Amino acid sequence: MKIPTKRGGLAAVVACALLAACASPGTRVTSSSDPYRDMARSQQAWCNTFNSSCGCTIDGAPATCSLVYACVNSGNCKAAP
Repeated sequence: MKIPTKRGGLAAVVACALLAACASPGTRVTSSSDPYRDMARSQQAWCNTFNSSCGCTIDGAPATCSLVYACVNSGNCKAAP
């Protein structure tokens, strides 16, 4: 039996998965990876413009929580003390 799917339903599932794959706002991490530190620094203009989207930090630099999640998930970041 084939279940009909709609693009809207698929988009909703993808959006939920992406939202669930984020670190919680307020998450602070330290990084052992220069590329992740550089990406956090490169997000400064974005964070200054859209401050509400940068609720997490990497080595004290404001960053999007999705970047922090990616860093932790890759093993390049750990929770800050």
